[in-house]
Order: sequence, then C-alpha cells, then structure tokens
Amino acid sequence: MRGRANVRLAVAGKSEAGVALAILMWFLAAMSLLVGSIVMQARMDAKLSGLHLAAARVEAAGDGAIQLALTDLLALEQSGEFSGRSAHYGTHTVGNLTVSVVLTPLSGLIDINTAPEGLLSALFSSIEGMDDSAAYELVTSVVKWRLTSFEEPNDSVGGRFEVPEDLLQVEGVDRDIFEAVQDSIYVAEGASSGVDWVSAPASVLQALGGMNENTVIGLLESRSAQKVDSGEPPAGMDLSYQQAVTSSSYRADALVVLDNAVYLRRRWVDRAQVGADGLPWLFFRTEAVRGVRRVNEAMLMTTEDAYAGD
Repeated sequence: MRGRANVRLAVAGKSEAGVALAILMWFLAAMSLLVGSIVMQARMDAKLSGLHLAAARVEAAGDGAIQLALTDLLALEQSGEFSGRSAHYGTHTVGNLTVSVVLTPLSGLIDINTAPEGLLSALFSSIEGMDDSAAYELVTSVVKWRLTSFEEPNDSVGGRFEVPEDLLQVEGVDRDIFEAVQDSIYVAEGASSGVDWVSAPASVLQALGGMNENTVIGLLESRSAQKVDSGEPPAGMDLSYQQAVTSSSYRADALVVLDNAVYLRRRWVDRAQVGADGLPWLFFRTEAVRGVRRVNEAMLMTTEDAYAGD
C-alpha cells in the first residue's frame, strides 16, 4: 500500500511539474511577444517622429524660400526686368537647406471649372496609357459634374469645383488619374477658360502637344533665364486655347532635398492682395508636404541641375 502511495505521489509531482513548466513556457512566450510588440511600437513611433520632423523642416525651409522668391519677383518687376507672364525660378538657402522655387502664374494652368471640352480632352489624353475613348469619358463626366448645379440645383453632388481635389469625386477619376493631372490644374474665381503657353508648366505644354521632352526642357531653361516672355510659340503647338493674359495669382512650388528624398511644399498666392502679416501678397491655399518622385522633377522645375541638393 505504501509503495502504491509513493508511486501516486511521484506521478502527481511530475504532473504538477509539467503544468508548472507549461505555465512558465507560456509566460515566457507571452512576455517575448509583449517585448517584441513594445520594441516594434517604439520603432514605429521613432519613424513617425522622424517623418514629422522632416515635414516640419521642409515646411519651414519651403515657406521661407517662397517668401524670398516673391521678394525677388517684386524687385524684378520694379526694375522692369520682369513683365509677369512667364514663370519665375530661383534657388534660395534657408537654414542649412538649399531650396529650388518656381512661381507659376495661374494663367499657365488649366482651370477645371472653365476649361472647354477640347482642352480637358487634351489634358486627360496626355496621361500615359490613356486612350482617346477613355479621355472622352472623363471629359463627359467632368462636364456633367459642372452642369449639375445648373440643371439640378438641389442636388448635393456636382457643381463647381472648389479645390483641385474635388476632381476625385467625379466618376471615373481615381487617385492615379488625379496625381497625373494635379500639376496642370487649378480652380479660382473669375479664371480664364484658356491657357497661356508662355507661363504654362511642362505638363501643360506636353498636353497641348507638338513638344517632346527635350523641347519642353529647353523652353523651360530659356524661361528660367528670363529669355522667354513673349514671341513665337514652338512649331506644332496647339494654340486653340491660347489666352495671353497676366495673372496676379501664382502657384508657388518649393522643392527640398532632405535625406536623399525630394519633398514638395506648395502654396497658392495672390500678389494683388495684402496678407495679414502686412506683406504685399496673400496666401490663399497651402498644401501639405508630399514626396516627389525623381522622374517627375522635370515636370515641376527646369532641369535636373536646378534641383535643391543636386
């Protein structure tokens, strides 16, 4: 009897030891997962903090460089060296960052509220991989959207585009399409229905047709040197929508290279109004900092050598 009791005690002891070991292993595994999760969260927090810091640096440098570019533009106008139709290019150092800035008159962009169907068709047709049929469908959707406020005034969908991002609400327009045209479009009160080739950025010039990449870059190089402000347009350019006007409003693009990445700070400014800070211009729209792919740089600035940090 005593032997059997000893056996039972030995078995019970082994069982309890096994349970304790299992609990210990489970506890260690749980702690390992918890520690791993904490480390991962710490890394994510550090990465997010780094991104916020980078965005803050780009904002500060970009905003400062844009102010300096507007000051330079004002001085050029007062000296008679700039008439106001072409874009203005400049490079400025803010802190320890060199920033490339281009001021594009809105007369060189396409207003999606007033642009005629043909100009919209040229815009969408210029998207890589977009055929004429698909472009026509997009134009039809945009025009339908614009007419909604007149035909169905009580309808909450459609009408005037208040900001460029409203284009995303149009049927058939996805994020890829919007990103392909966002550097060519704008919305404004009392805007022109056409576009001025003298102030148009590379993306609009290519949409108008008749210009390859080398021709566009050559034209932008001349413009950056203040050599092109009038004169004959390049051969083959579609002038059906040409409107030679001077605009007081500009799109200000500041490109900053930070940690081997290119960032864009974009602001919209009216030089016919005085800002709350007393300066002779008013910023009426500011966009969040975003990254810019290297392949798209020439669509915003002049040449590869004009970019900050190059």
